[in-house]
Amino acid sequence: MVLYKGPRLLEFAKTPSHLQFNKYVLTGYRPVSTAQECLRSLFYMHNELGNIYTHGALPIIYITLLCYPAVQQAAMLTYILLSAYGIYCATTARTNVLRLRAFVWQALFRFSLFLFRVYGSGVGSPRSLRLFVIMDSLAVVGGLVNIVQIPERFSPGLFDNWGNSHQIMHVMVICSIIYLHWGTLEDLAWIKNYQCPTE
Repeated sequence: MVLYKGPRLLEFAKTPSHLQFNKYVLTGYRPVSTAQECLRSLFYMHNELGNIYTHGALPIIYITLLCYPAVQQAAMLTYILLSAYGIYCATTARTNVLRLRAFVWQALFRFSLFLFRVYGSGVGSPRSLRLFVIMDSLAVVGGLVNIVQIPERFSPGLFDNWGNSHQIMHVMVICSIIYLHWGTLEDLAWIKNYQCPTE
């Protein structure tokens, strides 16, 4: 996708230190840019283009999924706020391990809710639990792929622009959000017919 001839791109060793978090992505780094130059970077090839577009897909999916009843909007909005905080922490982290750690508290919170449902303290559609397990599995695997930096670790330079671990993680998170949506729909359909115990 080259609609605009961008600036001369940098190699890993010549990039600012805050961008040096994947030593296996060797080329294609944007130089320090103004806001206008950042907007232009949407239209020329560099190694962050896939990341930018996969980040852009999430708000589109969120907005699409929010076009449902208010109860669902509240559930999706809560998850968006939790995710936004995790993303903020991850972007300020200097290593992949610290980036993953920014999301651990979310995973522990969801795991505790999972335990409530499994052991009877929480309720919800029996069919939604499987969807939530798939959701978290996709997110965890995506995070691990990003930390281990596969596939670029095995062929440095080959995945500089497309198919690197960070982009794979983004795609897995997008899939995870879709499973969250499906699980939420299952629970909302279930709750319409649920009767609280009278005892």
